[in-house]
Amino acid sequence: MLLREFTRTLVLLCVLGFVGASAQAETVDVGPLKIENPWARATAPSAKAGGAFMVIENTGAIADRLVGARSDVAGRVEVHETSMVNNVMRMRPVGEITIDPGRKVELKPGGYHVMLMDLKSALTEGETFSLSLTFEKAGEVTLTVPIQAPGSRMPMHK
Repeated sequence: MLLREFTRTLVLLCVLGFVGASAQAETVDVGPLKIENPWARATAPSAKAGGAFMVIENTGAIADRLVGARSDVAGRVEVHETSMVNNVMRMRPVGEITIDPGRKVELKPGGYHVMLMDLKSALTEGETFSLSLTFEKAGEVTLTVPIQAPGSRMPMHK
């Protein structure tokens, strides 16, 4: 019994170490855009929604816009913004996010984010999923998104 618990703990630590290492290195280029450190939070088994986060930098000379997203883990995927209005936290779809030249936009909890709705199954800590982003000028790019602990506030390596 003790050996089985030790083995299970050792395997879990190895898996978490691998996920952490892969999350650190994720930067994807699409045209002049750099998408850095995509990540998501684990969800409860019964959750119908989750969020994905990242930093998008425009190294080009003209603005571009994130105009859409999709993923096989969700029935619908939208770009959302969380804001505080009259001391009430509100979340709403924004349709698109402009990334001005020479600027970064951070998609993070409590701000802009990619909303994954009608989840087909729970987002499980330590796993990954594919997320495709569509930009007006740069086109489409597919990211591998590592799933972190519920309640995480930033990528694991920060």
